[in-house]
Amino acid sequence: DDGNAILCTAKNAVAEDTRTAHIKVVDKPDAPYDVKLIPGGVDEVRSIMLRVQLPVYTGNAELTDVIVDLNAVVVNMQQSSKLAIDFSNFEKNGTVLLYTISSGILPYTCYAASVRLTNDYGQGAAKTSRIVRTEEAEPTSGPANVSVRDIDATSLLVTWLPVPLASRNGNITAHQVSYSSPHHTSRKRSICYNSKCFLESQQRIPVSEGLSVELRDLQSNTKYRIQVRAINGAGYSSWTSVDHATKDLDGGSSPMPFTPPPGYNILGAAGMKVDETHIPAPTGTEITFAAGPASDENGPVDFYRLLLVDMGRVKNVSKLHP
Repeated sequence: DDGNAILCTAKNAVAEDTRTAHIKVVDKPDAPYDVKLIPGGVDEVRSIMLRVQLPVYTGNAELTDVIVDLNAVVVNMQQSSKLAIDFSNFEKNGTVLLYTISSGILPYTCYAASVRLTNDYGQGAAKTSRIVRTEEAEPTSGPANVSVRDIDATSLLVTWLPVPLASRNGNITAHQVSYSSPHHTSRKRSICYNSKCFLESQQRIPVSEGLSVELRDLQSNTKYRIQVRAINGAGYSSWTSVDHATKDLDGGSSPMPFTPPPGYNILGAAGMKVDETHIPAPTGTEITFAAGPASDENGPVDFYRLLLVDMGRVKNVSKLHP
């Protein structure tokens, strides 16, 4: 027992004398009574609070260190790190020790800790916590390999690859596709994989089929900027962008941006604006222009193309041969 006293008495015919010796039994400490990991502390995503409840018996000696084996499951791999934390660095509340681990903590990652107490005599047995998972964070990169294929002159098929596992930082629940041209404001389509999707204009499809979308009712002969981003419970990834021009209505490839021929004029349509791709012309308007050179460094001029556009839609296409 701790603190037992042993009395030693010396005695002869004349007198006697007594001395007392106190014995202190020192041993390794027992395992912690309880160990918990609590996501949060300084940062709910990238820090974990370690809570250790001390045992009744600490080896009759002052504790010097707390040895922590922190195990993480990262992208289907097991990673382990060992921390030797000086006992004085813990926040103490009675028999409970608190310490925030923030170095190397990853979002949306499962962790478990095995804790041993140390005194001057040695290291005690371990106590292991339950597994916890840190909170989600925004994806750190966007979808990969965004590509666009023509379906017809006014429809495109957009496909992409998933965000790499190490960059997801959570459970990807949706992708969002944005598409715009110089003549249209940006429009978005959201593709969701579960009932928790909260986005507007959403289309729910299985995740196994969720890496493509068809964009319809587009404008022919128009260059579009198409962007794709991933969404998890914490927010959005960055956009992955690609530019693609829709085909001509007659099935040809998309033309170069329109440059009006010399002497271009719209009669009876004061104030009409010529943009870089189309010539908007109301019904019945006469359009005249002076023909340019018959050829240039790119070759001979085969024909001029006249587009009639109504409310952003191509209504008619005419070819004017020199």
